[in-house]
Amino acid sequence: MDAATRAQIGRRLRTKREQAGYTREQLGELCALSPRFLANIELGDSALSLDSLMTVCRVLSCSSDDLLFDRAESSEIWGSTTDKLCQLDPKYQPAVDKMLQGFLEALAKSDDSAALRPKRGKSHEKAAKNPV
Repeated sequence: MDAATRAQIGRRLRTKREQAGYTREQLGELCALSPRFLANIELGDSALSLDSLMTVCRVLSCSSDDLLFDRAESSEIWGSTTDKLCQLDPKYQPAVDKMLQGFLEALAKSDDSAALRPKRGKSHEKAAKNPV
């Protein structure tokens, strides 16, 4: 893993830790990691093992995607939808998957297909909200 990626992960870890209200000492105690090691991770000087990553995510109540890939914003936006889906009996998963696939195909065919494209900044968002 390159230094820039370690630094990004470290910044996200620090943000999540602070949002949860933990000091490095407290998080370290809960995760069986030293505060110095957590500091090294937050500074991008060290990397988490898979076991440590799983433990930290469990304690901070976040996904590994939140730390590794900065998917927190997307998780927050879709959180209530995800919560509803998680309440369903697993036997409904194939039907829900089929419905979502049909919905995505319909979106792709409609004028709203821009909803499936990556965001390109504020000017793109304004254009999407105020079509001509």
